Amino acid sequence: MLEKIEILAVIIVLLLAFYFVIWLGAKGNNRSPSSPEISRYLFGVRMLILLIAIVSLIFWLLF
Repeated sequence: MLEKIEILAVIIVLLLAFYFVIWLGAKGNNRSPSSPEISRYLFGVRMLILLIAIVSLIFWLLF
């Protein structure tokens, strides 16, 4: 069984991997990575990951 700190580390690694894969997918298009659509999309992804990280941290602290 994983300890509490190990669970937090796994969550952080998964969120970073999730962002990295989405970033690579958005960058892989033929559009330039600085196009407004991709920038807005990646901003939304960052906000979603930040929200998930905050909720995970709150649950981690409570339980």
